[in-house]
Amino acid sequence: MAVRRGLAALSLMGILWSAGACGDPPLASDPIMAPLTLVSAGVLHTCAVSVPGVAYCWGWNRDGEVGDGSRTDRPLPVRVSGSLVFSSLTTGGGHTCGVAAGGAAHCWGLNLSGQLGDGTAADRVTPAPVADGRSFATLDAGGAYTCGVTADSTAFCWGWNLSGQLGDGTDEDRDAPAAVAGGRKLVAVAAGVRHTCAVGADSTIYCWGANDRGQLGNGLGADTTRPVAVAGGLKYAAVTAGFDHTCALTVAGEAYCWGDNALGQLGDTAVAGADTPHRVETAVLFTALAAGGTHTCAVAQSGSAYCWGNGSAGQLGTRMLDDCSTELALIPCSRLPVAVDGGLSFQAVTGGNHHTCGLTTNDLAFCWGLNDHGQLGDGTRTTRVTPVRVATQEGVP
Repeated sequence: MAVRRGLAALSLMGILWSAGACGDPPLASDPIMAPLTLVSAGVLHTCAVSVPGVAYCWGWNRDGEVGDGSRTDRPLPVRVSGSLVFSSLTTGGGHTCGVAAGGAAHCWGLNLSGQLGDGTAADRVTPAPVADGRSFATLDAGGAYTCGVTADSTAFCWGWNLSGQLGDGTDEDRDAPAAVAGGRKLVAVAAGVRHTCAVGADSTIYCWGANDRGQLGNGLGADTTRPVAVAGGLKYAAVTAGFDHTCALTVAGEAYCWGDNALGQLGDTAVAGADTPHRVETAVLFTALAAGGTHTCAVAQSGSAYCWGNGSAGQLGTRMLDDCSTELALIPCSRLPVAVDGGLSFQAVTGGNHHTCGLTTNDLAFCWGLNDHGQLGDGTRTTRVTPVRVATQEGVP
């Protein structure tokens, strides 16, 4: 198991900090002929679902995470192979998973640590069913693992488990779904890289896995292989997990974050890091939020998007940045929420490692940030500091 975990860590780090691949891929694409219902940004690739459940992906594809049967990077959207109709979809470090009609989970891409959940360690370039045949309401793909919640609010996770991020009481990798320990009713789950958080049916957030940066929010400092309640007693409606930080929305729309704050990803100038929730320094109330690798973005009640944290590759969607000092360099960042340029009205945002995408209120996908593998979907490898419309959305004006 130690060798397998070591390989998983090396593979994930390679994905997170990979340089651009040599040569440009052919500009293959499949027109998106209907409004989009969601968009999900992974580490270096992005996927979306259109009416009536057709899945499209673009960007990095070394391990088949785009799902079109190839291993060629795609700078334009291509349709995921097969005839599955998806109700939701999620992107991770090098893999993608979706909930198909009836609740069946399917995954594709990198499978070194069992993150596809099909009982093997074989990569898949097209969707493969998750083992055990459970019906899921939602899924969330982390760096090298996946978690999901069934219709009866039971959580399961599978894949890499070095820090206990699967929550099953062990640190053993799983190549098929394993129940999260404790028997709590959980309604939504957020998978990071080494930690996981979930919203309980009681609106309490529970977290498990690595806690070296305070990302579990319980003030205890120790890793845990079982869910532990976040401190503070607030009631939450949503949670999202980044590399080493976590953010959540209260039922009133206030944003709170905890964990690493070296690059401003907590939106709080008073702390270098926090092991319990701290409110993001803004009076703006939000309806949705998403953590990227070391940045966070959210949708205000007005529909405007705001981002904070690491802006080194344009992932904050604005040029209005400061500098964050680290031991190695000065990195462009914003320690407070800044409005994304362009005046677009969003219903949702999603954060990748160094890029961000959003779904507008008229059901169009826009992306911004790093684009070395075509993860912005505009047909280029040009990094964008402000939102650019994903190409080939021909079915929507």
